[in-house]
Amino acid sequence: MERNSINDYDNENVINTNSINPQPDNINSSKKDSNFSEEKEQLINSNKSKEKLLHLTPGSIVWKRVCSLFAISFILLIISIVLSVIVSPFLAILAGISGLGVMFSFIFTCCCSMGFITIAPNEAVVYRYYGRYLGTVKDNGYFFGYPLAKTFRMSLKSFQYNGNRLKVNERDGNPVELGIVVVWKVGDTAKAIFDVEDYQSFIGAQSEAAIRYIGCKYPYEPVIPGEVSLRSGHEIINKELKKELERRIAVSGIQIEDARVTEIAYGQEVEKMMLQKQASNATVAAKSAIIKGATNAVLNSLSEFEKSNIQLTDEEKGNYIIEMMNTLCVGTNIHKIV
Repeated sequence: MERNSINDYDNENVINTNSINPQPDNINSSKKDSNFSEEKEQLINSNKSKEKLLHLTPGSIVWKRVCSLFAISFILLIISIVLSVIVSPFLAILAGISGLGVMFSFIFTCCCSMGFITIAPNEAVVYRYYGRYLGTVKDNGYFFGYPLAKTFRMSLKSFQYNGNRLKVNERDGNPVELGIVVVWKVGDTAKAIFDVEDYQSFIGAQSEAAIRYIGCKYPYEPVIPGEVSLRSGHEIINKELKKELERRIAVSGIQIEDARVTEIAYGQEVEKMMLQKQASNATVAAKSAIIKGATNAVLNSLSEFEKSNIQLTDEEKGNYIIEMMNTLCVGTNIHKIV
């Protein structure tokens, strides 16, 4: 009985220690999940195309070598024919071999002519050889490349995308119309060719998505003083728009040089009502400024009366204040008080 009680006590201690110090299965599983996600991200990044620069041989050097080879083969053919006629007919075999050499030289020259390429300034050529990316040439001039490879010409100039006016519901739910202008250029030619279907239409679609995101994030007008809005925070809005657009098009290898919101207006559904609201707010602000200025003017005039020892009763002060405020704020004529 004593042994059984001791064993039961030991089992209870084991259970309690396990409940206090749980087994690290969850920790190991979380580590395995994090490692799996990291390996997955590395695999995805490894599958993405990366630009590799190529430096080709100048075309003039290759042309000189090809022409020299063709000329040597042709001269050997002439010499072999002359020797076969004058010296011995057995040299006709040498003439035939020379003729084959000339023929192969001609074929080689025709094949080489397919590899010559001219690259203008701000232009790049991407080479793909039997489905494999070879590299990108950004040097300017006349070069000899890969005759059997497929080429893709790309412009490295800056382009401007003018987006159409988009109707977006701003943060408070009011429909607004926004326009966008994006200045961009191709930065990574391999990503632009192989990672997206059409990088030009891709930049247009992502620009519209970015301007919609920014439009839904901020109000049209600041509700709280100092709040960033679509009308007042132009610099902040443009910086965030550029940052959001760069995040969206990072996979395409396009560089964003500038992105700006060009047009901001209320939608046609609420345009008239919002214009009335703006007009009423402006009227209230103007009236407040007029009343504040008139009040300061009346107080200053009363202080001048006191400095000049002009005594006014309370009733006269009240009538004076009323008349001055009516005159300054409304524009009525002054009645004689003093």
